Amino acid sequence: MIATANVIFDRSYFELQYDEWLRHRSKFKRYEIWFAIALTLFGVTLAVAFQNQWLVGALFAAAGVYEFVMAATHKRRWVDARVATVRDDKSVDIQFDTDSLTSMSANGTATMRLSGFTGFTPASKGFFLIPDTGVSIYVPRATIDPSDSYSSLVELLGSRIASPIDPKCG
Repeated sequence: MIATANVIFDRSYFELQYDEWLRHRSKFKRYEIWFAIALTLFGVTLAVAFQNQWLVGALFAAAGVYEFVMAATHKRRWVDARVATVRDDKSVDIQFDTDSLTSMSANGTATMRLSGFTGFTPASKGFFLIPDTGVSIYVPRATIDPSDSYSSLVELLGSRIASPIDPKCG
């Protein structure tokens, strides 16, 4: 055993996961607000420049405002949806070995070989393990025990798990 992690699926975990995903894994989501502002300004410019066709510009501006609201509230909606579907006491213990990881929870135990992951993305406050299919696993740095094993764990995972062609993929 190299290290263990005790991950508790609470609001703070999901907020951190979203922030890390947005910064290290998302391709375009972080630019969505800027796109919405540009679309709104484009619509206003069209409405002013072509006053006979102002409705077209107004529709672009309305679409931009809608996209802005959706982008600005996406994190809250995403986190709320995750928190609503998880039990209050939901947690998992993950044990990292040289060639596998084992997850243990109240519902059971599972072991997965590191070769079963298709990608590994280090992040600012943790790392993502990307399986062949399904949802990526985010492990915060603060959950790793012993804490001084974090850098060697990241080094091991980086060397054992093939990285995707584009590490910023979704």
